[in-house]
Amino acid sequence: MKKTFISILSCAAVILSSCEEWDPVLTLKNEDPEHYENSTADSQVVKEGQIQVNTTIAELAAMYTNGKPFEIQDDITIAGRVITTDQPGNFYKSFYIQDETGAIEIKIGKTSLYNDYALGQKVYVKCGPQPGSKGLFLGSYGYKSGSYGGNGMVQLGCEDPTGDYETSYIEDEYIINKHIFRGSPKDIQIPAPEKITAAQLPSANSTLKTCKYIGQRVTLEGLKYGGQAFALLYINGNESNKNSKNRVFLSDTPWNISTWAMSKTNFLTHLRAGDWDEAQVGNSGDYNYGTVGSAKLSYVEETDPAFFENVHNDNDFKFSVNKLLFGDDMASYIADGDLLAAKWVRYCLVKNANGYSVSQYFTMGGSEIQIRTSGFSKFADKEIDEAVLAGAKTITVTGVLSLYQGSIQLVLNNLDDVVINE
Repeated sequence: MKKTFISILSCAAVILSSCEEWDPVLTLKNEDPEHYENSTADSQVVKEGQIQVNTTIAELAAMYTNGKPFEIQDDITIAGRVITTDQPGNFYKSFYIQDETGAIEIKIGKTSLYNDYALGQKVYVKCGPQPGSKGLFLGSYGYKSGSYGGNGMVQLGCEDPTGDYETSYIEDEYIINKHIFRGSPKDIQIPAPEKITAAQLPSANSTLKTCKYIGQRVTLEGLKYGGQAFALLYINGNESNKNSKNRVFLSDTPWNISTWAMSKTNFLTHLRAGDWDEAQVGNSGDYNYGTVGSAKLSYVEETDPAFFENVHNDNDFKFSVNKLLFGDDMASYIADGDLLAAKWVRYCLVKNANGYSVSQYFTMGGSEIQIRTSGFSKFADKEIDEAVLAGAKTITVTGVLSLYQGSIQLVLNNLDDVVINE
């Protein structure tokens, strides 16, 4: 079955690198995180009891109806402890908070969030309108109707001016300061992840009302490798990421991807080795353009006529294309214009190479678990244990549990949260 996903960490606009993924996350450490407590009169650090919480996270999430994001107009304040960190680079411009009823994603348009919102620190969110600011938007990411879909992850953000997503990042510092406040950095209480069984996993249509673990950090024991990886590649960063002609799905098999994610270097290695040459261009039901290694000439000529002409008539250009395709291995040089034109997809992917997110699939009972890791994370190129890949060993994993189109996802804070069972 063809696997499709979009990062549970959603974007307000098209990201030109690797689908709706994460950009590189800066990890500049704040050596003195307590200094901001009294730094300015407008400090976002508040004392216990200074802000009155009147709504639980579960109560807020219950206000959302699938496909109907809305601006919160009421005086609603939630609070919870931070359960994610972007320091290793696997989360991007968002963090999750958890109270006793559930968890929710807060979409902040900043990187290095771990300096301001530490693991276990209490965060208060004033969701309704504030002086000089509209209310935040309550929406979801990853909902898909129909029998092959299901629920996504409820999140708080701003209105998306493009209309492509239900929420956007809260990017303006002024708006952030009107709505989001921190408890004392000295008060750190990291919620312990709860071990849950296969029977407690969410179904495709689960909500916080029916499965309180959605959005929480949980521990899943005894996961077995599912024999497949997934990555969504875009051919041209200047084209729409929804255009079928611009998409390549790696799914259903491992595709020689034995790492948790891929850095740019790793990505190039796979491409130049021809590991993905058989992957088809297009969406399911629209495979009319050939493959990564052998695109249809009519598709190349129509999509990039200048490239098509140059590889047939310009020897200098032909040499530069070969150099990009094969690096120093010029023994593979392709002189024939048609054969070289057929490599256009691989050429574009090499030319626009970047770090890529990967999903590695595991199973727990009868459920499929999609473990998400970013190509920009510090552990991107970490090899998965050979015994795990062979099915001889299982793993125990702790991560943030979520849904995308009804499929179960688990996003890691750190690779230390993966334990190999002997």
